[in-house]
Amino acid sequence: MMKTIQIIVAFFIGVIAHAQSLEDYVAIAIKNNSNIKVAQANLALTQEKIHEVANLDNTNFSLGIFATTPETRVGSQLFKAGVAQKLPWFGEFKTKRQAVEALAETKKYAVSLSEKQIAFEVKKAYYAIYQQKAITAILKVDKQVLQTYKAMALAALSNNRATMSDVLRIQVQINELHRTIYQNKNSIASMDANFNRLLQREESVPVQVPDSLHISNILVQKESVNEHPSVLQLEKMDSVYNLQKKLITIDQKPKISLGLDYVLVNKRPVEDLAFNGKDIWMPKFSLAIPIFNKKYSSQYKQIRIRQAALEASVINQKNTLEIALEQALLDFDNQLLSLEAAQQNKREIQQAIAVDLKGYQTGILDYDKILRLQLQKIKYELEEIEAIKKTFIAKAKVEYLTE
Repeated sequence: MMKTIQIIVAFFIGVIAHAQSLEDYVAIAIKNNSNIKVAQANLALTQEKIHEVANLDNTNFSLGIFATTPETRVGSQLFKAGVAQKLPWFGEFKTKRQAVEALAETKKYAVSLSEKQIAFEVKKAYYAIYQQKAITAILKVDKQVLQTYKAMALAALSNNRATMSDVLRIQVQINELHRTIYQNKNSIASMDANFNRLLQREESVPVQVPDSLHISNILVQKESVNEHPSVLQLEKMDSVYNLQKKLITIDQKPKISLGLDYVLVNKRPVEDLAFNGKDIWMPKFSLAIPIFNKKYSSQYKQIRIRQAALEASVINQKNTLEIALEQALLDFDNQLLSLEAAQQNKREIQQAIAVDLKGYQTGILDYDKILRLQLQKIKYELEEIEAIKKTFIAKAKVEYLTE
């Protein structure tokens, strides 16, 4: 029963893995990635802070009992109680909320940046796995071709139309392909495990890539990097600084506080005394003015310095992204040229092989030449796969920088 369940689970895992596309893998990585979760937590904390800033300061309550009861005309004072509340300046709460909301926007861009980064890493790893699996498939086919040549050479050896040297040279190349195929299989197993680690899921889950990728229908064009999250995050910080400057201006305003004191008065043992034992109520109004406080001008200057540095950071970040975009576009164009050259060379080598193989029908075949041509064909096949991988990675880089 347990074995049956394991087979069913394995079957469904295989079906799910087979159905997963590159977009699915990116979605899984974004969902599971720890850095993104940290960025999302920072965003949630900042958004929650909005509820914190728009609140009155604590209400102050006081109570004092007179150690020696001072006498007044209307009686002795027993204790004094009071309450006071500091009031915000006009627009203070609104500005604080706006400042925290603007800061939360920068955290949103941090989340977007983390998502773009992990998406690009997944795509790079995906195309690298595609390359290794495609190489393995190519080498297996070429190994079969070389084995056919070996069989031809052995058949020709008995008729003195080939030498043992021809057979051995072919066998050496078969051995080399065999070694490379198994090295590739080991590399693929390691790359699959690392890919699953990147997705932060079980390392044993199969990774599926297509047998072929088609270049003909992909295009890239130079677009602006101004919408990149790293740029938008820096630009949004300028709004945060402006609101902080506004808060400093508000903070320089006089601080108003309203309160009320109450004093309990004991009655005097005197008859017909007006207001005898009458308690005391005293409304209070206080005004705090920062006459000698220089911290606000210092804070304002600090923010202006940060804004100047921020402006330079925006320019530097845009330049960095522009340089990276120009390089990615150049890589894309160059890899297309490499791909076209590899495909053309591969076709022409195959034609040359076909011409030479016709000599086998007449009993004359230059095994050294045919082996050399076959190895050249393998070289161009591998260059083709390399160019395809790099073309898609360059496209992914352009998408990372612009979309």
